[in-house]
Amino acid sequence: MIQDTFNVNAFRGSSDFDQRHNITANMVVELPFGKGKQFLNGSNKFVNQVLGGWQTTMLWRYRSGLPVNISYGGSYPTNYLTSALAILKPGVSMPANSPGYNQNGNPSLFRTTIASADAFTQQYPGGTGTRAIMRGAGMSNFDISLGKFFTMPFEGHRIQVRAEAFNAFNNVNFTTANLSAASPSSFGQFTGVMAPRVMQFALRYEF
Repeated sequence: MIQDTFNVNAFRGSSDFDQRHNITANMVVELPFGKGKQFLNGSNKFVNQVLGGWQTTMLWRYRSGLPVNISYGGSYPTNYLTSALAILKPGVSMPANSPGYNQNGNPSLFRTTIASADAFTQQYPGGTGTRAIMRGAGMSNFDISLGKFFTMPFEGHRIQVRAEAFNAFNNVNFTTANLSAASPSSFGQFTGVMAPRVMQFALRYEF
């Protein structure tokens, strides 16, 4: 939300959806067993039904952290419909930040809560604060499936059994952090995560 509609240029900064690094990769692998494959090509029907027709797929997504703002309650907001944005105190460097743990052992963007919050102050009267002052947590996710085809006695008919796991490795991807410097006791602590591992099974008849 624009802080000052009378001075739009004062709120310049990275877009909320600015993804500096974004990687998507997928693969489909048919296991080399059974008739027409590298191994067990001459196997009988029973062995082929058990060991042939297996397939695995994977989808990997990775992106670096998105820009985030640090708010400071309602101190000198130019736009009274939203909280004011914080700025670094003069002469103070940005506290070290990356997904990790704070002094209380809680997942956080900062190693300390109160000390990190103390590096910021409210925007000056008539100012707009600093947009996209830092980056949030990145995201890494693997979706994996394993499937098996069973041939039917009818030409062109087969059955597929599939097991699928979304976020297969159960990676913890943090989404929301407390970035209000007006709440120093929990400043930087994560308050939300993406969905954990979800599994589903399917039976498909093709003809």
